[in-house]
Amino acid sequence: MGSLLEFGPVSGDVRFRLYITGDTLMFDGIQQIARRTSDIDLAVLHLGGTTLPGGLVVTMDGAQGADVVETIRPAVAVPVHYNDYAVMKSPLDDFRRELERRGLTGRATYVAPGETHAFHRP
Repeated sequence: MGSLLEFGPVSGDVRFRLYITGDTLMFDGIQQIARRTSDIDLAVLHLGGTTLPGGLVVTMDGAQGADVVETIRPAVAVPVHYNDYAVMKSPLDDFRRELERRGLTGRATYVAPGETHAFHRP
């Protein structure tokens, strides 16, 4: 699950490139995105490490979210959907710590639920 959206005039250059992970895990397709597409301006990462009964994990945890940032190298990554349900086992701090450990803290912007933020192409 995921979407790569490109914004700009039909006959012109891409002005803004947005990648939305959706509920997924780190997989080879994300590496393909990195190989095929450069200059992702904004990545919206659905995190939380959602773990269903029986141990099935269906959304990325903090480490996998950092893997995505490291792989596709977006100008900015915004974590979302990390604390919406009780089955989410990886809090936002897992992602923060992992970015810090990898030297990627400048790649993330945090927008609290209910807040808004304007993103512009760097």
